[in-house]
Amino acid sequence: MAIADTTSLPAGARAKPTDDQMPSGLPFIIANEFAERFCFYGINAILAVYMTQNLQFGQAQATEWQSLFKFAAYFFPLIGAILADVFWGKFRTIMVLAVVYCAGCIVIALDRGPTTLALGLMLMAFGTGGIKPCVSTNVGDQFTTKNQHLIERAFSYFYLSINAGSSISIYFCPVWLESYGPGVAFGIPAAMMFLATLVFWLGRHRFVVVPPAMTRGANRGVAVFALALVPVLGLAVWVFNTVGPDYRTIAALLTMMSLLVLLVFLSIKTGLRNALPAELRVWMEEVFTGAALKQILSLAGIYYVFIAVFWSLWDQSNGQTWTLQATSDLMDKHLFGFLAGVPVLDALTSYEMLPSQIQVVNGILVLLLVPIYTFVIYPAIGKIFPLTPLRKIGIGLWLISGSFVIVAMAEERIMRGETVSLWWQIGAYVILTASEVMISITALEFSYNQAPLKVKSFIMAATYLLSVSFGNAFTAQVNSAMVKPLAATEITAGAETWVGLADVSGMQTGQKIDFAGDNGIRIDGDSAEPAALRGTFLIAEIDAAGNRVRLADAIHNRPVVSTGTFQPETSVVSTYKLVGPMYFLFFAALGALASVFFIFVAKFYKERTYVRPAEAAA
Repeated sequence: MAIADTTSLPAGARAKPTDDQMPSGLPFIIANEFAERFCFYGINAILAVYMTQNLQFGQAQATEWQSLFKFAAYFFPLIGAILADVFWGKFRTIMVLAVVYCAGCIVIALDRGPTTLALGLMLMAFGTGGIKPCVSTNVGDQFTTKNQHLIERAFSYFYLSINAGSSISIYFCPVWLESYGPGVAFGIPAAMMFLATLVFWLGRHRFVVVPPAMTRGANRGVAVFALALVPVLGLAVWVFNTVGPDYRTIAALLTMMSLLVLLVFLSIKTGLRNALPAELRVWMEEVFTGAALKQILSLAGIYYVFIAVFWSLWDQSNGQTWTLQATSDLMDKHLFGFLAGVPVLDALTSYEMLPSQIQVVNGILVLLLVPIYTFVIYPAIGKIFPLTPLRKIGIGLWLISGSFVIVAMAEERIMRGETVSLWWQIGAYVILTASEVMISITALEFSYNQAPLKVKSFIMAATYLLSVSFGNAFTAQVNSAMVKPLAATEITAGAETWVGLADVSGMQTGQKIDFAGDNGIRIDGDSAEPAALRGTFLIAEIDAAGNRVRLADAIHNRPVVSTGTFQPETSVVSTYKLVGPMYFLFFAALGALASVFFIFVAKFYKERTYVRPAEAAA
């Protein structure tokens, strides 16, 4: 199949577009994406709150688990891309893995503890990850050189469907969790995933299909591929469970990537290549040699470092650390509280958002900003200087750093015991969303356009989607490494709960402190049965003379009333090395540093564009 390199044509020699008709299969792809994103973002929106409040995870542990889930969800696109490009094609790959996705959603909806939650998240990550590179590249596959001028608009529609589905579910899932419990809150997104699968199946006769590399023996090839992959994943899991928390996520990631590179090398450069099916061998040589390999390596620096930094920051606004910050009662979540005092607006000013709902602002802002940027801001900037994709990414990195500075300022006030308005976060979301529009949509389209035609799914997975995975791996690693063990000498229960520590020097009021294991202490809370003293609490008071700290509830900031006798042999107590606003400032500095270095890296990248030629549509 020929490759159209539209960027290599001389000035004035570009073929004029002759087709302004959108592909007929596009509505099914967009509708499917709407329902699938409703499911993914709905579950993700309430996951951290569910883990901290229902399963009594510490906040760092919840962030690590959720980041690892997202890491897997954006790592498995590598597997889905190979299944689509080599063995099954995009349609069959999507249909098979969508069933796995649905199964994971059901397990999560029926979850009753950490073990079943981990299983459900693993199945969901494999399913959603596997279909990601297929769905997004399927958008581009519907176009030819005749209507390639519509690709940018189609990706905008595609991205709008993502944000419409996510915004609706992010708003309602927290309400369902609070009103009806996790079964309903996770079950409705699961039903939407079934709907997404059905909609995609209904469009099966309208899609342009790019055939896989293997036309015979595909199922046998999948079985061999699975046998080679399982030991790689198994060894990575073993490394994660063996290495200490300071390095376990990075060690597991490096192990997995090294083994995959070794497997590819052996399959191409040794006698093992003769045992591979001819189609698979040809596909591997197309991907891992020549122009495709050079393209992956040239994109790697941009995506694995700079786009990964963006996702490390952005995903924390998506149901993670920003949401956990909002769970504190010291963040006033009355959206129209600033109108208090106007009698006719009492009903409006009394409206209070749930912590997990605030992130819906991001989706709404995307719906507003995408057309504004597409039709107003970008053309205006283009009159001043050429706004290339790489320049958009560079500007976006500066913006997202600024959003974390705002969140850090809010966290500093909360830590001091001051009340802050949710408008602090909303202001941060405005800046973060501006960054997202400039980076995420651009990087998605850029990854597709820069990939040779036959390996678009794989390069989409190996660049854009893997950058999301790496970003979340970094966040997981930070939250694992920043946990600082404490030596607890005593926990005194009563109307106030005091914890004796070997050393309280350097601690601050408002600092977070985590409890795990069975320490023998029970909390007298709102529930009928006292709950175990587990999860994240705050240091309300420090008794330096007695090496003790008094606990406060992390949500309501009130004294912890408890009963029981301390059991040191099964107690685990810890705090965080990045205290309060320092956590957010760390990531703000990371984004700022990345934006500076990106200026130099972008200068050396040479762009090429690959699209399906018009004659291929015949």
